[in-house]
Amino acid sequence: MIRERSLLIKGLTFLLAVFILNIPFPNSTPLSHSVFSFLGLPIYGDEETMTGIQYASNAWGIILLLGLFALYKSLNRHRLKLTILAAFIVISGPGHMVEAMQKTVLPGMYVVSYDAENSICTFERNKEETVLTGTCDLSFENHSSKPVTLEPKTYQTVEITSSVKAADFPSKISMSEVNGFHVNIYQNGKKRYL
Repeated sequence: MIRERSLLIKGLTFLLAVFILNIPFPNSTPLSHSVFSFLGLPIYGDEETMTGIQYASNAWGIILLLGLFALYKSLNRHRLKLTILAAFIVISGPGHMVEAMQKTVLPGMYVVSYDAENSICTFERNKEETVLTGTCDLSFENHSSKPVTLEPKTYQTVEITSSVKAADFPSKISMSEVNGFHVNIYQNGKKRYL
């Protein structure tokens, strides 16, 4: 079944690296972003707006393709099926692994997940104000059977009042609704970016 053992080892090593770099924990961003930041490399083409070429994602995408190619070439039989299975595990596995860990072994704020798409903030603009105040409905889920700022095993929407600089919004907008944004949560001096 194995055509070339050294190529198989290289392929599996690349795939393991991609799996690890794709883990979205402890923050919502994949581990590859932390590695790039640690090495002083840019994550995005435009770091200020977090847009443009996504260097970290492109890097793990290239490593993934190299790993899948090496795996495919190293096998004799069932190589297409095994390559597709490996791609599925490497791409979807990290998220499922973090979710399973949140339900079983992680403590404190690490069991909380944030639903950015179902969270929304509404701000009203007053042309004379430099700071806008609004209401945010933030959706969180506690995966643990213990309370952690949220009741155990619950999906909960928390309402807070928030302020932002008026310069962050276009001047034509009189009322702004924002969703899909990230938040920081804190517990005992520690911070998570979700």
